[in-house]
Amino acid sequence: MTGRRDPARDMEAARAIARQAAALGGRAYYVGGFVRDRLLGRENTDVDIEVHGLTPQQLEEILDGLGGRLEMGASFGIYGLKGYGLDIAMPRRERAIGRGHRDFDVTVDPFLGTEQAARRRDFTINALMEDVLTGRVLDHFRGLRDLRRGVLRHVDDRTFPEDPLRVLRGAQFAARLGFTAAPETIALCWGIDLSALPPERVEGELRKALLQAERPSLFFETLRDMGQLSHWFPEVEALIGVPQEPRFHREGDVWTHTMLVLDHAAALRSRAQQPFPFMLAALCHDLGKPAATEYVRGRIHAYDHESAGVPLADRGGEGGSGLCAEHGAAAHEAQRPGGGRRLRQGQQPDV
Repeated sequence: MTGRRDPARDMEAARAIARQAAALGGRAYYVGGFVRDRLLGRENTDVDIEVHGLTPQQLEEILDGLGGRLEMGASFGIYGLKGYGLDIAMPRRERAIGRGHRDFDVTVDPFLGTEQAARRRDFTINALMEDVLTGRVLDHFRGLRDLRRGVLRHVDDRTFPEDPLRVLRGAQFAARLGFTAAPETIALCWGIDLSALPPERVEGELRKALLQAERPSLFFETLRDMGQLSHWFPEVEALIGVPQEPRFHREGDVWTHTMLVLDHAAALRSRAQQPFPFMLAALCHDLGKPAATEYVRGRIHAYDHESAGVPLADRGGEGGSGLCAEHGAAAHEAQRPGGGRRLRQGQQPDV
């Protein structure tokens, strides 16, 4: 981010850059999530453009003439413009040189071409490009079709696995957009190693899912389909198949119960004083059940599972253990039929 986000103002700056680029034989395109969300009718304040057909020196001269460039990563061809939130990039080639999210050798190539530039994107719906001046959408990988069908499909079999964060990004996109991952994308994600990811990047994707998705359960359901719960979310994976007493839990096992609680809690999070801890309460409230569940005289019980879950939730940080110890009362309230209406008008969940 290079300044305060003002999409209308940033788009005007993009048009000014595009006009000057066109006069020199270049083209400027809106790229990434900005194009995707415009086509979906969703708000997105992050205006990103990619400028093709100009040398770095030519682009820098344009930006300097419009108020001064900000070098966000000039060696990678990434710039900003003083006083704007606009992000400006040049086409680039990327080559993985390690296992981490940032382990790439990057080379700026102004004349790479739009198809090859879009090929480095993660998903087809994020590889769409829109000409800043004409509004024409370039769709090299059938992203428009996937956008209409609500399908999340990777762009390239070779480049997609080079960045393991894309697995988690895919899961949070599925949750936020309500999309379904394509079978070939799910199959590809099964073989990707996530162990080298920094914890803060994992938390970043989790936050987006918990705080922005209408059904955050889709984040975990998608990771389950991809076989990618075990490294970062083993405590949640352990809920799969853990039985509950049918008299009280007709929905099924603890996994199903937790996913329902998570989605009901999402409907209340805007009223929570601390939305992220509130959503973590919903996620963590029954982590102790795998250890505590037992059959007693033909009935399923999970005595003291609140306390059993404290060490597990504590691994999640941000006060998770305290929320688990209190058994995520707000999350249980959200799960009950009509539970959300039990809060008095204007009352906030006490989390």
